[in-house]
Amino acid sequence: MRPGRAVRGPVVGVGAIVPRDSGDGLEILLVRRRYPPFPGRWSLPGGHLEPGETILEAARRELLEETGVEAEPLGVAHIHELVAVGPGGLPEHYVIIDVLMRYLRGEPRGDSDAEEARFVPYREALRLPLTPGARVLLEMLPEILGSCTLKPIRTEALEEEPRAQE
Repeated sequence: MRPGRAVRGPVVGVGAIVPRDSGDGLEILLVRRRYPPFPGRWSLPGGHLEPGETILEAARRELLEETGVEAEPLGVAHIHELVAVGPGGLPEHYVIIDVLMRYLRGEPRGDSDAEEARFVPYREALRLPLTPGARVLLEMLPEILGSCTLKPIRTEALEEEPRAQE
């Protein structure tokens, strides 16, 4: 980025990491991006976090909107950030929170921001023209899958304290 150029953001986004065992090995759900940043490159499905929405809810919603695939969010597995030219042609600062998901059902189809969506064999995915964040994440994927024991957690304010059992 050139010094002195205004940067918009930060914009908070979510990505859905959806692995699936095909019987022939590990596959990962990827989308080919329709809009900047990185149009035409492959990435994880995802999008913007909406006000009042939890990260896990956003990942589930964006996944369904972009691909038609349903999955259960397990927890945050990775966070990265970048500064890139956004849809308005100006530099934007993105903070992207990637959520590990358990595939439930549905065959992917490109919709919304995705030109195309499909499950790709893991080794083939590494040879695709990927967004920088997707490349880093896919290179780490075996480690992430081997060490994650994440479960969704949500805290909420209680109106009154729970009473002790008498």
